Amino acid sequence: MSTRGSYSPRKLGTIIDMAHIIIGILIMVMACFAILRPARYMFLFPLIFFLASLLSFFNSWFLFAAYKRNSKKKAAGVIYACLGLLLFILTVISAISIWVKG
Repeated sequence: MSTRGSYSPRKLGTIIDMAHIIIGILIMVMACFAILRPARYMFLFPLIFFLASLLSFFNSWFLFAAYKRNSKKKAAGVIYACLGLLLFILTVISAISIWVKG
């Protein structure tokens, strides 16, 4: 019987693949709307950045959870976490600039 917190890399890979597909489609649809009519859909830019940061945090979580003993994969997880943090900061900056300027 496995513990609750441990998943096999194959199961985690399926979860992360589904997250990539779903979030990727959402980002593509919102980016198309935001690029075609930026004045009307300006509120989508913070959402696009937020979903990108969420995807980066999912990648980081996957690398930490699936490869617990591989230090190179953990280093990649740290890089993904830093990228996710950077994208989240961009989310906050763009949301503030849109809502204050708005």
